[in-house]
Amino acid sequence: MAADKPGPNTNLRHLKETPIGCRAQEEQRSMHDVNQSPSAHDHELPEDLKRCVAFHGHLCPGLVYGYLVAKDASERLGLRRSQDEEVVVISENDTCAVDALQVLLGTTTGKGNLILKAYGKNVFTVFNRSNKRAFRFSRKGAYQYEGDQQEAFAELEAAVAAGRASVKQQMRQKKLKALDLLAKPFDAVFDTKEVTCPEPAYAPLAPSKACAQCGEMTMATKMIETRDGRRLCVPCARQEGLSP
Repeated sequence: MAADKPGPNTNLRHLKETPIGCRAQEEQRSMHDVNQSPSAHDHELPEDLKRCVAFHGHLCPGLVYGYLVAKDASERLGLRRSQDEEVVVISENDTCAVDALQVLLGTTTGKGNLILKAYGKNVFTVFNRSNKRAFRFSRKGAYQYEGDQQEAFAELEAAVAAGRASVKQQMRQKKLKALDLLAKPFDAVFDTKEVTCPEPAYAPLAPSKACAQCGEMTMATKMIETRDGRRLCVPCARQEGLSP
């Protein structure tokens, strides 16, 4: 017995439904395809940058900024990847760059040797506890593309700026910019200064105690004491009009 054939309106019905119900899924698939598809440039990436990309999820300019800083700091300070808190990074932003610093320098928020400052500044200070030396890296002025695909990049930039770039166009623009950054001399991207930096404190250790309001275990040093002597977690304290 022959299998049933789809009716003449099956494809039409699918097309009608796609913009309403499946657009987000298709964008996610498109993003996945861009990230997973091989690129002519992928084999040219350094192995340590590939590890950063694998951790972060994709290649982008922000990741490359962090990669460049980590590589230069390692050379200047003679760093090995931090197993504990031997290396400390003070990042004045919480951008993609931080992921490259985590992978290459071993600086993480969990260990307490990655200190994030929500300043929105493209500035990073790397401190080596063993010799007490630190360097501050500050990104220079506005980015300018200097690669060999000027026309293509200009079109992509215009599409991104106008808000009409597809997911693939956005990822292509990021990749071109990232590869261009890798080709630039480090000193053309960052100003570097050796600075006197007070040694950052080691990550604090403290016992956990139950919040008197919600009962959830909370680091004792983060709790807030009320006038009647109760010790509360920060969310419960804020509900009672107290602030840390």
